[in-house]
Amino acid sequence: MEKWATREEIIAVRERLEAADPRWRRPAAHAVGVIRDGRTSFTLTNRDGNHLPAVILARAVGHSSGSGSYPLSVEQLEAAEAELAPAEACPDFEHPNLHHWRDLIAEVTGEGGQLVAVFVGDLADEPVDEHDRALRAALEG
Repeated sequence: MEKWATREEIIAVRERLEAADPRWRRPAAHAVGVIRDGRTSFTLTNRDGNHLPAVILARAVGHSSGSGSYPLSVEQLEAAEAELAPAEACPDFEHPNLHHWRDLIAEVTGEGGQLVAVFVGDLADEPVDEHDRALRAALEG
């Protein structure tokens, strides 16, 4: 199994993945949420950072730029988790998204719910839907 044991290796992978899509623009915020009973909740959010998980998650759902919300299957999140897993070999980062994605897979598999991937291109733009609004609310704390 491939492992990215250094900060430089992780940066090189991120740069390669970002360059693979000429339309790619880093989001101002991104997260994976769970929809239950008509409510979207986020227990981990990313703002202006964690760009490798962002591009990997975006590839899983077909996102390139701007704001958008995408239904996310457990299988899609498992594939994204597997793609990000080699980064775990690098002790320079805590890998919160990797651990969170694993927790979400177990949670939704056990308790039900629908996963959703949300990207906010620019926080100054109007939200595109209720999932975008929920992410922005979670960012505000």
